[in-house]
Amino acid sequence: MIRRLLLAGALAFATQAAAAPDMDRLDRAVQAAADAGFKGQVLAGDRDAVLYDRTVGMATPDLWIWGSVSKQIAATLVMMEVERGTLSLDDTVTERLPAFPDPDTGAATLRQLLQHTSGLPDPDAAGDGDVYRRAGPTAGGTADALGLCAGPRARPTGTFAYNNCDTIVLGAVLEAATGLSFGELFARKIAEPLGLAGARMARPGETFAVGNSAGVESSGSETPIYVAAYGPGGALVGPARDLMAIDQALLTGALVSPESAETLWRGEPSLGYVALGAWSFTAPLTGCAEPVRLVERRGIVDGVQTRNLLAPDLG
Repeated sequence: MIRRLLLAGALAFATQAAAAPDMDRLDRAVQAAADAGFKGQVLAGDRDAVLYDRTVGMATPDLWIWGSVSKQIAATLVMMEVERGTLSLDDTVTERLPAFPDPDTGAATLRQLLQHTSGLPDPDAAGDGDVYRRAGPTAGGTADALGLCAGPRARPTGTFAYNNCDTIVLGAVLEAATGLSFGELFARKIAEPLGLAGARMARPGETFAVGNSAGVESSGSETPIYVAAYGPGGALVGPARDLMAIDQALLTGALVSPESAETLWRGEPSLGYVALGAWSFTAPLTGCAEPVRLVERRGIVDGVQTRNLLAPDLG
């Protein structure tokens, strides 16, 4: 039984072109999950509209912790700069951050950072849950890239290993290339053009309680989450509908070109189908004649879980 799992999902609803989306069936599935203890919000839609939005077991929250879905947004911002000619996916960390202290890990490319194959040291490896909070209130800038995330290679470059520092260093690269912090860049390039209702970076010193911050009645046993400390690797927060709006903008080409989106969504089988900031793979879905390509990104922060799913070929 799912007891405390919280989920906000933006799902590009997978349907064949000639078929109408079966929202009654989806609603029955959501109710079954609620009956099993699920508490959360589920959205489904297509390129143009939100077709389903239901919250169960809680009040609809003003903000969800997006967690590592932030990495998918970071990848989009990188690709926007690639289109402008400001960055290249083959640029190395040292080329973009000349002060980066370690030449071995500094040789990692932006593409390797986006695929978690950089070899950067992992602050989480020691199991110290406070490591990001101690690093400072706004991890993800140049200072954290040169301190928290710099050091000897932890594994061979080209080997997959999940690491928040990959995206923290990416944030520093974006900062150096644009002169804007990650939060400012997100606001100017995504939130403001799309008219998002409240999506933003968590603020320094702002704390969230497990479950309670996402609209669930407090049990009195929550511990504070210092979300801002995850920087570009996990500090975006916002309404579920804002995340859906970003998905729709990706599907329609409003943020990056279709060619750039395909680059973002190209999963590498030898690396477990990791793409750039997300995973991309095909899976059989009931009602679809052929396996469907899915792009998936999950974020999990101390009991708050976000799952973001797109089916680009079906819109």
